[in-house]
Amino acid sequence: MKTENLNKKDKKPKIRVIGLSTCYFCSSAKKMLAERGFRFTNIDLDLLPETEREEELARIRQFNPEESFPVVIIGNVAIIGFQKERIKQELDIC
Repeated sequence: MKTENLNKKDKKPKIRVIGLSTCYFCSSAKKMLAERGFRFTNIDLDLLPETEREEELARIRQFNPEESFPVVIIGNVAIIGFQKERIKQELDIC
C-alpha cells in the first residue's frame, strides 16, 4: 500500500520510507518525519500486491541485500534501519 504523508511543510529532498505495516521501527521513522513536518512517500511492502512487492524488493536489494527495514531514502541516500541521528543529520535537523 503506497500512501503519501500530506503534512504542511514541503521540504526537499524527496523522502521515501519503505517498510512493513507491522514494524515498530518503520512506524517510528514515519512518526519522526511526520512530527517534524516532512512530506514523504510511504510504501508498506506487506500490503502491496505480490508483483509490486517483488518489484520493490528487487530495487532495494541493490543496497539492502538483507532486506531489513525500514529503508529511509532521502534524495539519493539510503539509510537502512531506524537510525534516528543519521536521518536527522541527512535532513539537517536537530
